[in-house]
Amino acid sequence: MANHSIIDIRGLTLITDPIDPEGNLACADRVTLLEDINLQVFPGETVLITGHSGSGKTSLLRVLNGLIPHIIPGNITGFVEVAGQVPWKVELSDAGSVSASVFQNPRTQFFATDVLSELSFAPANRNVPREEILERVAQVAPAMGVASLLDRRMGELSGGERQRVAIASAVVGQPKVYLLDEPTANLDDRSTQQVSEAIAELRRRGATILIAEHRLHYLNGLVDRVVEMKGGRVLRDMPAQDFWSLDQQARAAAGLRCFDLPCPVHVPEVPRVKTRENSHHRFTEGLVLGDFDVPGLRNEGALQFPRGAITCITGDNGAGKTTLVRSIVGLCKPMGTVELDGEELSIRERRKRSFAVMQDVNRQLFSSSLVEEMLLSVGHRSSVNAKEIEMVLASLGLGEMGERHPLSLSGGQRQRLAVATAKVSGADVIAFDEPTCGLDLTAMKHMGRVIRNCAEEGAVVLVVTHDRELIEEIADFELRMPRGRLRG
Repeated sequence: MANHSIIDIRGLTLITDPIDPEGNLACADRVTLLEDINLQVFPGETVLITGHSGSGKTSLLRVLNGLIPHIIPGNITGFVEVAGQVPWKVELSDAGSVSASVFQNPRTQFFATDVLSELSFAPANRNVPREEILERVAQVAPAMGVASLLDRRMGELSGGERQRVAIASAVVGQPKVYLLDEPTANLDDRSTQQVSEAIAELRRRGATILIAEHRLHYLNGLVDRVVEMKGGRVLRDMPAQDFWSLDQQARAAAGLRCFDLPCPVHVPEVPRVKTRENSHHRFTEGLVLGDFDVPGLRNEGALQFPRGAITCITGDNGAGKTTLVRSIVGLCKPMGTVELDGEELSIRERRKRSFAVMQDVNRQLFSSSLVEEMLLSVGHRSSVNAKEIEMVLASLGLGEMGERHPLSLSGGQRQRLAVATAKVSGADVIAFDEPTCGLDLTAMKHMGRVIRNCAEEGAVVLVVTHDRELIEEIADFELRMPRGRLRG
């Protein structure tokens, strides 16, 4: 390992402003995101950056890749160099040759309409010969599990497939430093293992890698050091072997996820009811799905999602979990029939009586403060008052942030806000798509309690998730989606 650091950070402090999706200032609040960060990373090191949600992990990566202040406004003080260059002094068009990033929401970093073009985009813009680009793609695609996706359009990919393409695009670009922001956030176990193998291959090639992550089990044995952050500061910087030796009590106190792959959780299967021909004999309270063409689930009776219970919908990436939920709540073309308490719902009624928290919560945050966002979701529930809103925000660790702009929050905090809006919506059917993406152990448990409260108030609650710790925490029933895409 070289004696000179490839990443050198001394006294870094970041004070930034809330922004809208276009990068414009949305209000005058000023928030300290990083404070007096000192960190050196050496060539060939793999460093895990972990800590509570909102501790500054993503902000640190955004300073290193130049997004702050090139795109996201911020006041930076201190000394920062990446591969001998100051990130905010490098033209953004040249930044990709220094560092490559994979974001929490990969949709925000795509430029092409198909997978092969996306993988080729970065090197093509640096005038790499086409033959060399195709050779790189041929080597990277199988290692990253995207070889079968090369002819697919980007808009057809599932959330997990998009994440794998984003990582593969970074590898094809051959940067000096890799910055991975929760690269397995939306991935199933099989895809996570592919990412783990890809990181191992990068290590063998001598790459320098920073990984901001809550999901830890797949990184055991793959990192050299662990940096734990809290409140925008570096709390601990320790050798990996010391980190993995932490006992369960110390791990839980730090809000860290499990160090080993959780064992499969045994949850009762979702109930079945008789087919429509005998519908007058069946118990109809709750949500009943009929005439859905799901490979492996046909001809086994309609599916029933009871009121007052949480049904976790699981399965591999691309199995159709999100498509199923979007159809249930009326966000895409109707598939099959949906009955609620014995009444068949039109697509309009599905929308009216449902509330969904989808993977990309940025697309469903509209107001200039957390409190206003909550009030926007209340709708007809005039009984919800300011005190209840305050209590719901506090239950998710957002109690002191009521007047903050939603876009000033971290990814995990935005996720919690979206779940808070679902809690006060009063909807009969509430669906969550990967609600614990970007959440530490403590935030995940808080999230689980709020989701449980939604069920206790009588709602039908559906949760699409790969998070085994969450399933163990909240699931009453499970619908396991087999491989193969959902057909309507």
